Amino acid sequence: MVTLKDVKANPIVKTFIEKGNAHLEQMGFTDHGFVHVTLVSNLSKEILLRLGYEERYAELASIAGYMHDIGNVVSRYGHSQSGALMAVEILGRMGMDPAEIAIIAAAIGNHDEGYG
Repeated sequence: MVTLKDVKANPIVKTFIEKGNAHLEQMGFTDHGFVHVTLVSNLSKEILLRLGYEERYAELASIAGYMHDIGNVVSRYGHSQSGALMAVEILGRMGMDPAEIAIIAAAIGNHDEGYG
């Protein structure tokens, strides 16, 4: 079972968060690095737990929150969709269950308020 701890230790995830944040910094955006993704990760888990969801589902939300901005390494525009596809590949290589990957990919792919 892939955990948030595993995702945080993944060198690809680490690098994409670092480099994506550096790209955005050059464009004048606010922090989208480890402080931001950790806050989103923690809040996502806490919200679902308070709403009564089971622990594993809350951890999936936490993983999605942690990975939600990895698409910034490609481009800010459309980063939610590129990030979702990147997460599918990364989590698949880590051995995560496809049903869980689908939940995370949907959360990442739909997090940008600029669509719809």
